[in-house]
Amino acid sequence: MSRKGKFVLIILIILLGITIAYLVWPQPTTTNNSQKTVISTVNLPSPILQGNMSVEQAIQNRRSVRHYTNESITLQDVSQILWAAQGITDKAQNLRSVPSGGQVYPLEVYIIVGKDGVTGLSEGIYHYNPYNNSLEKTSESDARSDLSQAANGQAWVKQAPVDIVITGDYNKMVAKYKDETLCTRFVNLEAGHAGENIYLEAEARGLVTVALGSFKDDQVHSVLGLPDNENTIYIYPVGHSSL
Repeated sequence: MSRKGKFVLIILIILLGITIAYLVWPQPTTTNNSQKTVISTVNLPSPILQGNMSVEQAIQNRRSVRHYTNESITLQDVSQILWAAQGITDKAQNLRSVPSGGQVYPLEVYIIVGKDGVTGLSEGIYHYNPYNNSLEKTSESDARSDLSQAANGQAWVKQAPVDIVITGDYNKMVAKYKDETLCTRFVNLEAGHAGENIYLEAEARGLVTVALGSFKDDQVHSVLGLPDNENTIYIYPVGHSSL
């Protein structure tokens, strides 16, 4: 083979290698918030990585609690819990706090803040942006009462100072794996991982929560103004226990 031919072959091999690496290596997934109008953004405090409670203690103490005081929680509490649910833990590879099939990360997290629910944060609906640990405000409304009605009248949704809602984009997973049944399972499992992290982080912060799966999907969709591609999976009221 001539020298020119060898050079061309080397170039082709390099280009092929780059193409394969691009297709195989997980690509960062950005949040899809295109159907919402972002009113304002709030930067959250950086998560604290060393707490006062061990993982073992948090697991031992974790309980589902449905009774809350009207005491507000802090912005640091919000940051810690949202980071535990979906925060970035490896910026180089955009890895998050929970495992995800194929590193697709199909979940989105919202927080509904009641009046005086969070010290230093006004009431409203916020979308969590894990890439810069911030909140994107999409509504000025204290929607806890409406969300409570959508959750089949569960009073604790309205009583807690904040409610966290986890949604999933099944189509995002299907785009990678094709099998819809398998992908639905993957997304739901991932929501479970995020939910358990919410439980444990809340316990470590001296807060309580409960996982709720009873709600009318279309009503929650309407209350939050969710994009068509997102499906509600969980609601988590969070606050201080009144028990």
